[in-house]
Amino acid sequence: MELQSHPFFQVLCESNIDPLTKKAHVQDYGDEEIIFEEGSEPDGLFLVLEGEVAFRKRLPNGAYYTVSSSQQGEFFGEIGVITRQTRALRAVSQGSATLARIPAESLEEYLRELPGPIEDILKGIIKHLRDTTDHYLHDMLQKEKLAIVGNMINSIIHDFKNPFCLISLHAQLIEQLHADERTRELCSNIREQVDRMVAMASEIGEYSRGQHAPELSVLKLSEVIDRFHALNSPFFESGRITIQVTCEEVYIMGEESKVIRVLQNLVSNAIDAIPEGAPGRIEIEGKALSKSQVYLGIRDTGVGIPEEIRTRMFEPFVTMGKSAGTGLGTAIAKSIIDSHGGSIAFESKLGAGTTFHITLPRAPRRAGHKRKAGSVQPNPPQ
Repeated sequence: MELQSHPFFQVLCESNIDPLTKKAHVQDYGDEEIIFEEGSEPDGLFLVLEGEVAFRKRLPNGAYYTVSSSQQGEFFGEIGVITRQTRALRAVSQGSATLARIPAESLEEYLRELPGPIEDILKGIIKHLRDTTDHYLHDMLQKEKLAIVGNMINSIIHDFKNPFCLISLHAQLIEQLHADERTRELCSNIREQVDRMVAMASEIGEYSRGQHAPELSVLKLSEVIDRFHALNSPFFESGRITIQVTCEEVYIMGEESKVIRVLQNLVSNAIDAIPEGAPGRIEIEGKALSKSQVYLGIRDTGVGIPEEIRTRMFEPFVTMGKSAGTGLGTAIAKSIIDSHGGSIAFESKLGAGTTFHITLPRAPRRAGHKRKAGSVQPNPPQ
């Protein structure tokens, strides 16, 4: 394709295009040749005269993901020229390609001389397009990260399956050889902790695949909290942090292990939010909210949630700067609550603490109700 016949110039047919064509530099590229890098400064508008150009985003694992492409007769690079922001993607030739580059200064000068407020209009349009692109790339990268986490977890579960089975079998054997109550209690604890580790890994894998459907049954909320208490007794016995529980006799529709997982994640975060060595208080409250809803609140006296992450608090990989953890705790908690048909929100004040407000579907009390214990349990707070 000849430079002057490129569709870009047809848009400017009423204007003199010579200032642009004379400044354009035509260059041939080989297969997979980098045209510009992600994060580089914008230096011009590129017209595709022959071939194809791919636009790629660097992923956390170092690989590149192809977001889009431009073919013969199309152009790219105008966003950076107009907004003067660094490039969001890498541009790479797909096969052999011929491009014409119009320098950024020449394009800016040309646009300024056009009649009317075209520059302001273009900036508004480009800003909207860039915001939309950034949002898409953010979502795509989150999915890519979750896929990586899911694959890693599946590999861990596969590799640890035999050792976990051996630990559980040996615990059963010890229990059979020593029938005293203390040994039985310790062996039961060992098997349960193994199940909890498997459950935690499996739950992250499920979250990464978007699998959230719980197996609902009628649960007495106070018994679920009691079960959480029993699984985490060291934290309730801490002299530094007081954990207080108040719960009315209400019933919910839920899956016990998943509701406990929500408590684990949020109480773990609450413990981390209390400065090391300082005394603190955590309150867990359960009560009827209406005929159809039950309220579950978790309140702490920690440092509060920083302003800059509050709007993204329930997104994956968002943390408060903790040295350990996956950044998935609140994201998984929200996915569990959403899958139960409930809601979760929070309010926080720096230096005063945070309260998470949760609603869950209320269930009628049934005669002869018995707590249905989960077959596997999640990991305790770290």
